[in-house]
This record gives sequence, structure tokens and C-alpha cells, in this order.
Amino acid sequence: MFTLDQLLAATSGRVIQGTPRKEDRFSGGAFDSRIVQPGEVFFALRDQRDGHEFVADAFARGARAAVVERAVPAPDDALLIEVSQPLHALRRLAEALRDAHPIPAVGITGNVGKTTTKEATAAALGARFRVLRTAASFNNEIGVPLTFLRIEPTHEVAVIELGFYVPGEIADLCRLVRPRIGVITEIPAIPVHFARTPNVEAIAAGKAELIESLPDDGVALLNADSPRVRALAPRTRARVILFGESEDAELRAVDVRADGLAGLRFTAVHDGERVQVALPIPGRQLVPAALGALGAAHALGVPLAEAAVSLGTLEQPAHRMEIRRGASATVIDDSYNASPIAMQAALAVLRGVRGRRIAVLGDMLELGSFSAGAHEALGSDAARSADVLIGIGELMRTAVDAARAAGLGEAHWASELGEALVVLRRLQQPGDTILVKGSHSLGLDRLADALVRPVAD
Repeated sequence: MFTLDQLLAATSGRVIQGTPRKEDRFSGGAFDSRIVQPGEVFFALRDQRDGHEFVADAFARGARAAVVERAVPAPDDALLIEVSQPLHALRRLAEALRDAHPIPAVGITGNVGKTTTKEATAAALGARFRVLRTAASFNNEIGVPLTFLRIEPTHEVAVIELGFYVPGEIADLCRLVRPRIGVITEIPAIPVHFARTPNVEAIAAGKAELIESLPDDGVALLNADSPRVRALAPRTRARVILFGESEDAELRAVDVRADGLAGLRFTAVHDGERVQVALPIPGRQLVPAALGALGAAHALGVPLAEAAVSLGTLEQPAHRMEIRRGASATVIDDSYNASPIAMQAALAVLRGVRGRRIAVLGDMLELGSFSAGAHEALGSDAARSADVLIGIGELMRTAVDAARAAGLGEAHWASELGEALVVLRRLQQPGDTILVKGSHSLGLDRLADALVRPVAD
């Protein structure tokens, strides 16, 4: 929550339309008019499209003000605030609000598992604190500042997800976040968005910017089971805590038991203390997320046992290993995004399900030179894990061919979602478990949604 005076002072903006009122308060910010909430400020950013074209739509959806570079069509009573660059104004406002209410922050990065670890950390810290956390996957130069526009006087700790596309990006975001705790989840051999970077070492260097930014009395939590992550330990002056299943992990998971779609259980061991952890979300890949969360909470004063209990309340973000029940099938909706390591983890969950199993898998994009080999390996893995494979997209032709070569008779290819849904409706049987996963831009979330709606819809 922030005032018009705070907005104008931080951004050096001026009101060019509407009547400013001292009592004006704003509940947050948005840059996409489709998801703006009543009471928010709309920032007309120049991204893939020019946000100035959507100012009127933002007001129609409840925006209370808009930050713009120039006058644009808007309702007569709309409050327009002119600045030189809306993106810079957003950052300056976020910095001002962060300075006005300094609270300890946990920064989280990695190539996979960031959002789940962020949600788990917020849950664990929730045992003792009111937590400000990144919404959805708002982890870039736009999303992180927007998070701080929601800060309130009652917030006691921030949990912020940090993404990486170019060198220096995380370092810059850390100047805003000022993390005391840093968690790095995983850097696999074939990372997400590999095509955007020259090599895996460049990605590791980018992720290391988080722990390089930590203060001397900070804590760097590093995944001991990821060789590239644990190798980053010398790059921070903060205290390093390794977490994982490795024997030398200071915070270790033992007796890991996957309970199918019912969830995951393990014992967390730290400094002689043992606590039971039960997660209501499936998949062994959640162990590092849970341990990172426990480590961050413990570093900020939450007893391990209390943090473990709070982890049991964790709700998985939408379209990330979300178990959804349809009229005739159970859907494992992991449609948010895809990478080789994430595909392996999702197929491992499907493989452990009783009954008939269908994998609906879309292209894994932005893998660069690794693409062909990764899709071939995916097809072989799908043949071991599913009774039926439906591949969607040009790259999945390779996976479907590999699945057939591995002996999977029911391996089908579709060029797009509509065709895939027709094939799936023809093959689906009552009681099936259906995994849906693919790169975000394919929109497989729409297919997952269709599977849990009545056919008549």
C-alpha cells in the first residue's frame, strides 16, 4: 500500500490528468491490463507491446491510476501520471518503499525449482512471520519491483524469486532486494533457456550473483546434490550451508519416501536435531525445495520443528505438479514449463502411479544444441513411464519416434493443442492418470483445464 505523494516523490512524476487527492492510496502495481486488480497503478511499459495502448483497458478493469510517458486516451476522471520512463519509475518507487520498510529478505534462484522453493520458504517462515513473497513467477526487472509495491507495515520478511537471462541481472535485482539469505536450487547439465546463454558456466556465474551479494553475516544455502551449485561456495563471503541428501550436507534429508500422488515424506537432520517432514505434493524433486525452505526459516530464527509443520500446509502453485481431479481422470498438471530435468522428475511421478498412465508432453524449447538429444532421451523415458504418449510440437516428433523405438506402441504425435485433445479424447479411458507438461509458450495449461472440465463445456 502506498500513497500518491510517495509515488510522485519517488518517480519525479506529475499529474497530467485527473484530480489528485491526498487520501489516494494504491494497493499495488501491474503492467498487464488483463490482470490488473482494483486499486492498483498501471505502468504503461514498453515490452513486447506498448503498454500505452492498454491504459483505457486497465482503467476499465479497476486501475486507480496509470504511469505513462505521454497523454493517452483514458476516462475523463482517470488519474494519469507522466514520467520520463515508466520502467525506471517502477524501480524507483519500489526502492523508496523498500527503504521505508526495511525487512530481512530471502533471495531464491536456480534453473529449476525456484517457484516451488519460494512457496515452500514462504510457508516455512509463515510459522512465525508475515511474509511478503513474489507473486507467481514475477522474478525479473519488472516482477521484482512489483512485489515491493505490495509491501505493508505488517510484513516482517520478504521471499523473492530471482531469474537470470543476462549477466549482471541478478546482481542488479539484489541491489533492490538486499537479501540476507540466498538459496540456489539446481543448475543441471541442460538448463532451461540454454539457447539464450553461451554455456552452462555462464549460467552458473549468473546464479552466483545472488550469493556474491550477501553480507558477511548472511547465509548461503546451496544444494549439495547439484555439483554446479555446491561448486559456487567459494564465491560468497557469507556462511555456507549445504543442503540435500549427500552425506556431507549440513542440512540433510534421510529416509525419503515418495507416497505417489499423496505426497512426500522424509526426515530432516540438522545439528543433531531430527524432524519429520510431510509434503502434500508429489515428487522426490521436492526434497531440495523443502530443505532450502527449512534452512532459510531456521536461519531467520524459526525452530526447525515449527518450520516443518508449516511446510505441511504448502500449496503447489498452479500448473506445477498440481493434482487435479476430473470426472473420469486424474490430471497431473505440470504444464507451466519444461526442461529435461523437470520432465524426468514429472515422469518419475507418473511412473509410480497405479493404473493406466498417459503422458501428454510438449516441446522443450530453448535448449539450443542439446535439443535433439534431450527429446530423444525424453521419448525413451516416456516409454518406461507411460502406457500412452501424446507428443505436441515439432520437436516432440523425435521423442515420439524414440518412444516407439523403445517399444511403446501407443505413441502419437500432434502438431497443436486442439489435435492433441482430439487424440486424447479418443484414447482416454475412465480411471486414467494423465500427465500434462511442456514449455510455457505452448499453452498446455489450456489442455489441462479442458481435461478437468465436463465435456459438455
